[in-house]
Amino acid sequence: MLKKLLGKIAVAPIDVAAGEAWKRGDTVFIRKFHPAPGKNDTDLAQAIAAVTAIGWTLASSQFDGTGLQRHATLVFTRPQ
Repeated sequence: MLKKLLGKIAVAPIDVAAGEAWKRGDTVFIRKFHPAPGKNDTDLAQAIAAVTAIGWTLASSQFDGTGLQRHATLVFTRPQ
């Protein structure tokens, strides 16, 4: 359901965007991720796992905001 909604507003899911960046040959992939409230960040963990499964390495993460404004800025790099 979320992927369908994101498709309608033209924001690719994180794993799709990471795959496209990988195919382009990008060396860095950065995405702001808004974890769903009340899920204990399991969706964040799944998103990171999906991106690293493509081949990216998580270089850093930074959390900002509170409540519904809480988000993580994830920086992935391509292994050398």
